[in-house]
Amino acid sequence: MAHGGDRYRNRVEYDFSINVNPLGMPEVLRKALMCGIENAGFYPDPRQEAVRQAAALFYGERARTELSPEWVIPGNGASELITAVMQVLRPKNVLLPVPCFTGYSHAAYGITFTDKAEKIMIREYQTQEKRGFQPFSDFLAEFMDHTSKETDLLILANPCNPGGMMMDYQVLRAILKAAAWRHIPVLLDECFFEFTVRKEESGLRLQEEYSNLLVLRAFTKIFAMPGVRLGCLFCRDEELGERIRRALPEWNLSSFAEAVMISAGKQRRRLYGFLDKTVRETASLRESMLRRIEGISADRNRKITTFPSVSNFLLTTGWGMPGKTLAGELLKRGILVRCCGDMSPLNDDYIRLAVRPEEEQDKLFEALYACLKQEIK
Repeated sequence: MAHGGDRYRNRVEYDFSINVNPLGMPEVLRKALMCGIENAGFYPDPRQEAVRQAAALFYGERARTELSPEWVIPGNGASELITAVMQVLRPKNVLLPVPCFTGYSHAAYGITFTDKAEKIMIREYQTQEKRGFQPFSDFLAEFMDHTSKETDLLILANPCNPGGMMMDYQVLRAILKAAAWRHIPVLLDECFFEFTVRKEESGLRLQEEYSNLLVLRAFTKIFAMPGVRLGCLFCRDEELGERIRRALPEWNLSSFAEAVMISAGKQRRRLYGFLDKTVRETASLRESMLRRIEGISADRNRKITTFPSVSNFLLTTGWGMPGKTLAGELLKRGILVRCCGDMSPLNDDYIRLAVRPEEEQDKLFEALYACLKQEIK
C-alpha cells in the first residue's frame, strides 16, 4: 500500500503528496501539544470522558447540530478507526465506490474470520470522471436494484479522495435511506469535509435520522498534524459503538492527542475562525494552481486534465510523459507528488497534487517546466 509523505526514504524539500492544511497548524493547538508534555508521565483517561465531551462540542456546534458524547469514539487517527469498524462488523462484502483512499481495502484485507480462512470481499463500483468520481443517481439505482442484496457495509467519502468533489446531497440522503431500509451500515468518511463551504451537508446532521450511519472525522488534514494521530468516529448505535470501543487498545490516545482534542473543545470558536480562513485561502490557492496548470497546457500544447475539486488537492492527468517518470524527475529536485496507480481503476499517469502556499507552488511549477522541457528534448 502506497501513501504520500514518505520523507524517510526520499530527500524531500516540498511535499505535494500529503493533503494537509496549507496554512499549517494553528498556534492554539501547537500550544496544546506543548501542554501535553506535562501529562506525558501519566496514563491518559481510558474512559476518554473529557475528550469525548470536547469532540461532541467542537463538531456539533460547527455542524449546527447536537451530538452526544456517547456517540464519540476517539481514535489514533482515522486509519485505526476504519480498522476497528472492519474488525467489529466483519462484513463479508464491502461495497466501495472507486477510485478511493487505499486505507479502506488495507483495513479489510487485513482481517480474516476466525472460524475459517475467509477474507472480506470488496466489491468495487467504478464512478465516472465526468461526475467527479462521486456516486450519482446511477449508483443509487444499482444499489436499490440488486447490489445491496449481498452488501454488509457501504463506504462513502465526502469529499472523495483522490477526486476532491462532494456528493450530491439528495443522492447521499437517498443512499442512506436505502441502506437503512436494508439494515446496511454506512461508513461516511468526512476527513476532508472542513475544507468545503457546505457545513449544512455534513453527515453529522443526519445521525439522528439514520442510526446505521457512522461518520469519520480527523484532525490530521485540517489542522496539519499527521504525526499526532487523532480522529473521531461518530456512532449513534450504542451497542455497536461499545463493540468498536472494545476493539481498540485501552489507551489508544497519547497525552498529546488528548490535550489537542480538549483544547479544541475549549477554544472551538477561535478555531472556527481558523477553519473559515482555511476554506477561503485554500480555495484561492487551489485556483492559483489551476491557472498555473492551464498555463503549462497552453505553453507546451498539452491537454493536461485537472479534475474539479472543492478540497485541498487536485487530481491531474495528461502531462505528456509517464506519471512515474515525471514523479521521479520531480523527486530529483526535492519535490514529492502522489502517483495514483494503486487507486483502482486509475493508473500512475494520474497524479494528485496537494494545494500548497504560493512560494511552494513557485518551486513546483519551476520544476514542472524544467521536467517537461527536458522531455521535449
